[in-house]
Amino acid sequence: MKKKTALISGAAALVLILGGVGIAVAVDANDNDSRLTGETLERASNAALAEVGTGTVTSAERTNDDGASYAIEVRLDNGDEVDVELNDSFEVIWVGDFDSNDDDNGSATVPSSTATADAAAAAAAAAAAAAAAEAATATSAESRASAEAAALAAVGSGTVTEFDISDDNDHLYEVEVTQANGQDVDVELDANFTVLRVDDVAR
Repeated sequence: MKKKTALISGAAALVLILGGVGIAVAVDANDNDSRLTGETLERASNAALAEVGTGTVTSAERTNDDGASYAIEVRLDNGDEVDVELNDSFEVIWVGDFDSNDDDNGSATVPSSTATADAAAAAAAAAAAAAAAEAATATSAESRASAEAAALAAVGSGTVTEFDISDDNDHLYEVEVTQANGQDVDVELDANFTVLRVDDVAR
């Protein structure tokens, strides 16, 4: 069984036993009421460590920053320091890391499991949209071929020179056919490719 390392700093430390594993949380004697204790500390620590891996919770406080309810700092086994923010349901909403040796103590966002799930959902939605567009294109091509075939059958012979999808209520497709004698004929069809009307087109 892996044990989470314990690193204690400050005047005193509160140690919780979580599932048989020791978690050390540094407690400054001057801390105010924002620091977490008891079951809240246990749940927040478990959630943070489940997200980032084994290590030591070095700070756990309440916060109201950008929708977060709890701010947890964790020192990982490899020495890295990681910030984790949780909502009031102890769900991870943000993970950031910082290098304590960095002169500007900058932070960089690290994708959390929630962010990864959101990215996967967005990718799936994009793939579904692409598949739907491809299916619509294939359906449009098939519909055009069916409409043109029905129009040519109604006219007898000729060459399809135009195809349109109409916005009129009385028909859906319009197919223009140029006959061998040069005469243009306009054929209107419904959604089932039934010919509704055949008109000569005046030029």
